[in-house]
Amino acid sequence: MDDRKDEVLPLNAIRTSSREEMEDECSKDHDRIYWRLFFLSIVALWMYQTLVTAQNYFVKFYPTSHVEFWGVSVYGISVFLANILQLTGVYKYGFTKRVISGLIGCIVVGTFLICWSNPSILLIAFAITGGLNTLIESPIYAIGGFFPRKSFLQAIQVGVAIAGIANVIVDTIIRLVVLLIHSSIDHDQLAFYIFISVEILLCFVAMYVYHQLIRVPSVDIRIKQQMLAFQQEKTDTHARIKLNLIEDEHSYWALIKIVKIHLFVQFYTFFITLVLWPGVSCNVTTHGWFKYDGHLWWCSPFVVGAYNLGDLIGRICANNVNQYFSSKICLLSSLLRTIFVLIIVFRHSINNILFLIIVTLLGITNGLVATVSFMNCTKAITGINNYERAMYLMVTALYFGIACGSIFAAILTTTDFF
Repeated sequence: MDDRKDEVLPLNAIRTSSREEMEDECSKDHDRIYWRLFFLSIVALWMYQTLVTAQNYFVKFYPTSHVEFWGVSVYGISVFLANILQLTGVYKYGFTKRVISGLIGCIVVGTFLICWSNPSILLIAFAITGGLNTLIESPIYAIGGFFPRKSFLQAIQVGVAIAGIANVIVDTIIRLVVLLIHSSIDHDQLAFYIFISVEILLCFVAMYVYHQLIRVPSVDIRIKQQMLAFQQEKTDTHARIKLNLIEDEHSYWALIKIVKIHLFVQFYTFFITLVLWPGVSCNVTTHGWFKYDGHLWWCSPFVVGAYNLGDLIGRICANNVNQYFSSKICLLSSLLRTIFVLIIVFRHSINNILFLIIVTLLGITNGLVATVSFMNCTKAITGINNYERAMYLMVTALYFGIACGSIFAAILTTTDFF
């Protein structure tokens, strides 16, 4: 492990090379930054995706608890509140403390779920995972936002989608393998234990990858300059050294006015998605094989997998089409997704295969609109300090949409709408 700290920095330890030199470093380090951010974003969402993907486990062991609805709601509320707390200044405590403590927390939660599991504990796990994801994910977005290169934010966005599709693939393989062996433990229970163990292993690997990331020169200099800016702000020193990548810091209100359209796009895109997925989509009327032998396979891997596949396609395509998406086109695209609400109307009569195609389209539009919005939101912003704060606002808006959408879906179930 790298024992460097990003919290306390002597002034003479900061290299203040020119912007041109730093951009050259960024070009040289591009692949090392890209793939490390990509992997870390996968791990950041893995625990959440693990809990979402394990729908068969919830349906089989806790059929009346509606964990598939309330779990995502609790998670969304937790992440939203954690991001609000972070905006008050928690992010100034540094990058390493947040990332490593978040990964250790995920290991503890995973271990706890292997030892004990019931609806209440699962909901608590969703809530804690929300806070831990904020600790891990926000610094990753901030590092990606340090660079005026859209490819780094796309790497994070694609990693988020890969976390979903990889979760479904791993879960399906584990369940199929477990079906072939004879065990005194229920095969769905055993598959869940193995699935959680994969998350624990990935967290250990992520600690190593993170320390490799902050050793990359162009990342290192940006983190140090950002932390020094925090120190100078805290000490209110008048003898400030020149920080080439730091600009006059905007207030949050000023940043909100700059990226207000993109904040709404993030909120509304994920609001529509979480109203319909995974809860409503997993509870549509099934027919044929899905109604009988395939009942426990309908939600995961089919519904969850169809959405995550579409989400991945959308996020990959975003890099090639983002230049065609102005702020207004992002807004219009987000509003047009309201048409997917028709899923609620036709959920009992629609053909299951056609429904899976629609869920895939839901994922494609979610991934595309959310990613191009993230990639274009900082065009009018300068300074890595302002980039970082803008990313925190965008992530907060995203999770506010997740929280509101999942709560709305959960309310529909408790009012016997289904």
